[in-house]
Amino acid sequence: QVINFFFFIANFFAGMNQELFRSSVQALFEGRATPLQKTLIEESMSDTVYRELYFLLLEEWESRNPQLIMDPDEAFGRWQQQIASGTGIPGHAVAGKSLYRRFFLMVAASVLILSGLSGYLFRDSILNRSFSTKYGELKTVYLSDGSRVTLNANSSVTLPRFGFGKSGRKVFLEGEAEFSVTHLPGHQPFIVSTGNDLEVKVLGTEFVVYSRSKGSKVALSKGKVQLTSGKRQDAEPMIMKPGDVVMVSGEGELTWKHDQEAAMHTDWKYHRFTFDNTSLSAIAGQLRDVFGVNIIIPDSSLAKRTIGGTYEADSAEKVLHILADVLEIRVFPSSVSNRFPPTYTLTY
Repeated sequence: QVINFFFFIANFFAGMNQELFRSSVQALFEGRATPLQKTLIEESMSDTVYRELYFLLLEEWESRNPQLIMDPDEAFGRWQQQIASGTGIPGHAVAGKSLYRRFFLMVAASVLILSGLSGYLFRDSILNRSFSTKYGELKTVYLSDGSRVTLNANSSVTLPRFGFGKSGRKVFLEGEAEFSVTHLPGHQPFIVSTGNDLEVKVLGTEFVVYSRSKGSKVALSKGKVQLTSGKRQDAEPMIMKPGDVVMVSGEGELTWKHDQEAAMHTDWKYHRFTFDNTSLSAIAGQLRDVFGVNIIIPDSSLAKRTIGGTYEADSAEKVLHILADVLEIRVFPSSVSNRFPPTYTLTY
C-alpha cells in the first residue's frame, strides 16, 4: 500500500496542471496548505514556467495583502504542536494516531529540506528577475517605476524582483538597450551597471547603453547622466549632456564625442543599420552580436573597406545582400548546412 501511495503521488505530480498549482499556492499564502500541497509546490518549482507563475502569484498576493507578514517558522511550530496533541486528527486508535503523526512529520521534514534546497538553488531567481532577447529579436519592457527598457538582440537586463523603485533602482545590463527613465518624486537615481565595470547614474533621461566583450558605449539623447568607469579608478565621474557619446574599450581607453546625432544609436530599434565609414570587419562584429552569425573575411584589404549610409534589414542575410551589392563582393555560406553558428565568407 505504501508503494502504491508513492506511485500515486508521482503520477499526481506528473499530471499537475496550472489550475491545481494556483489553488495550492493560494492555500499556501492563506496559511491553510496541506503538506501534500506544499510538496506539490516544491516539485513544480523546478519547472521554469511554474516558478515564474509562483512569483507572479506572490506579487499579486502582496499587492492585495500589504499588511500580511508571513512567519513560516512560527506557523510550523504551531502545526507541530497540533500534531503532537492530536488536534484535528480524525478519531482513530492510538496506534493509528501515532502512525499518522510519524507519516506527516516525515512529509513536513521533506518539505523543509526541499524548501531549503530550492531556496539555495533558485536564490537568484527568487531575488531577481531578468528580461532577455534572442538573436535577431527586439523587446520593450516596462518597469514598475514607469521606466521603459528596449532591448536590442542578444541582450538582457536584470533587476530586483521586490522593492524596485522603493529601496533602489539599479539594473544590470548585458548587450545593448535604450532606457527611458521616469523621474520619481523622491529624486531616486536610476543606475545601469554593466559587466565592463561601467556605471551610468541618471535621474530622468533617455539614453542608450552598449556593453559587450569588446567594450562599452553610452549615447545620451535627453537629460543628463553621470558616468563612472571601474577601469578608471583615478578619474572623476563624467557628466554627459545630450548629443554626447562615450566609448570605453575593453582595456579601459575612453573616447568622448560631442554633438552626435542620437538617431544613429537607436536605429536598431527599427531594424535599421547605420554605417558611418564603418569597416567591413566592424560590420562583421555587429552581425555576430545581433544575429549570432560568423563572418570570415580572408582578405585583409577587404576587411578594411568601409561603407556609409542607413539600411533596413531584419536578418543577417539581408545585410550581407546589401554589402554584396554596394561593395560588389561575393558572399558564400558555409558548405556545412547545419553548421552553428551560421558562417559566411566574404570575398572579391
